[in-house]
Amino acid sequence: MNTRGFQRHVVLNGRLLDAGEARISPLGEGFMSGLGLFETIRIMHGRLVFFQDHFERLHRSAGELGLPFTTSSDELRARCERCVVANRLGEGNLKIVVFQDTDGPGELIVTREKTYLFEHYKRGFELKTFSGGQREGKIFGLKTVNYLGNLQARQAVQAAGCDEALFIDSAGMILEGATSNVFVVKGGEVITPPLDGRILPGIARNRVLQRLQGSRARECAVPAQLLTEADEVFVTNALLGVMPVAAINLQRYDLNNNPITQSLMEAYRKLQLQSVDG
Repeated sequence: MNTRGFQRHVVLNGRLLDAGEARISPLGEGFMSGLGLFETIRIMHGRLVFFQDHFERLHRSAGELGLPFTTSSDELRARCERCVVANRLGEGNLKIVVFQDTDGPGELIVTREKTYLFEHYKRGFELKTFSGGQREGKIFGLKTVNYLGNLQARQAVQAAGCDEALFIDSAGMILEGATSNVFVVKGGEVITPPLDGRILPGIARNRVLQRLQGSRARECAVPAQLLTEADEVFVTNALLGVMPVAAINLQRYDLNNNPITQSLMEAYRKLQLQSVDG
């Protein structure tokens, strides 16, 4: 059975099962209409990184989407930890999917060993710009299972030899990556697009902004033309942490001279370790 790299054991509606035994009805609105949300959590040393951040976003998003979700933080954490232990996962990631089933909310927890290696951070990501259109509606500010547009954009740029798609709106403003938030550094100032309902409020994005609080960091509209003038660019998500960007289209950046990105990479790594130790 092809499980797309997911491990043998899953937790479905609180029950630990072999992945081959997990069954979800296709008749629920989760499958029929894409009424569902997901969170992807980094696993380090067999423990969940920033679990509470993810739980709070999931709970908040469920309310906005009208998806019943009454599981407590302690209950969900216990189920996640059970899945991690069952799969003997030390380093990797865990995915929680909450969806509308035929008779109420459903919940699936799966894990994978996939991680990013030192080599990825050393060479940095290469991005390719991609039209993001108008992006109107709450769906773009929520981490829903309606992920086809992001998936197709990323597949298209990966086919062109790049790592990540960077969405640009019809006015020429930077939005976000297909699976990441983006930050631009110019003259020592770190700027990132605002949470205007068209981008995801990323867990790593928020942690980076908290780290930069009181320094030269701004959330504001970022014109794509600024990419040609930027000193540094980096992207973030819960699995990547802080990833330096080596190139966007034909514009290249000097990864031997990106002190702010390097400082944030180290600071974020420490925050992750503090999270699992705590």
